[in-house]
Amino acid sequence: MSLPLPCADLASAVIAHPCPLLFLDTAAILDILRVPFRHELQVDIVDSAATIVDEALADPRRVWLVTSANVVQEFEGRRDYVMDELNARIRDLNLSIARISSVAKIAFPERRISWVDLPELKLPQRIQGIMDRLVDSMVIFRGTAACVGRARDRLWAGLPPASKAKQEFKDCEIFEEFLELVSLIRSQGFTPPAIFVTPNKEDYGPAPDGHPQIASDLAGLGASYAANLSWAWALIRPRAV
Repeated sequence: MSLPLPCADLASAVIAHPCPLLFLDTAAILDILRVPFRHELQVDIVDSAATIVDEALADPRRVWLVTSANVVQEFEGRRDYVMDELNARIRDLNLSIARISSVAKIAFPERRISWVDLPELKLPQRIQGIMDRLVDSMVIFRGTAACVGRARDRLWAGLPPASKAKQEFKDCEIFEEFLELVSLIRSQGFTPPAIFVTPNKEDYGPAPDGHPQIASDLAGLGASYAANLSWAWALIRPRAV
């Protein structure tokens, strides 16, 4: 993972090589690990993550995959917990499969019953590898001090991702960092899609539009909101002619 760039330096790099830009928050990254045990998550999030990384690492790159240092700090604090949760769910599922298979062999002696040994597949490690490759391919930046002030104003006004009942300063700062970056590149003629990716509909509102304030902030910069990596990839993938 690279050291964080100043926002202006990242903006200059993006302007030099314009292509779609995806900004991922912490939950969007960690959802790669959660796909096997959260049924509400689309399975193709994992495949989309792998595809987006290939696009980001292409020469020349075809996608800017970016996030802020604040997101990286949050991610590093939660990564092991979610990985432990995935391993526990896989262990429980494997025990259930083995038990059902044993009962099935008794109930259907005339049939050959086989089952998948999940630990042998090393599924958690494979999914973790996809996520880690995505994180390693991201360009990290730091917003300016002005983001802190705007985040504080957003918090005090109770504007999403904060609310009067829920103080979310860090989320406010992260969102302001995205807005700052997009504002900077738009002012320099950047026209490709710029997409904020988060599954956090509780604070941002449900995609594709989100809370009216979020929708207004994004629309003012010609930016979009995607609930996950699969959705984000659908918004930017090349279409057959």
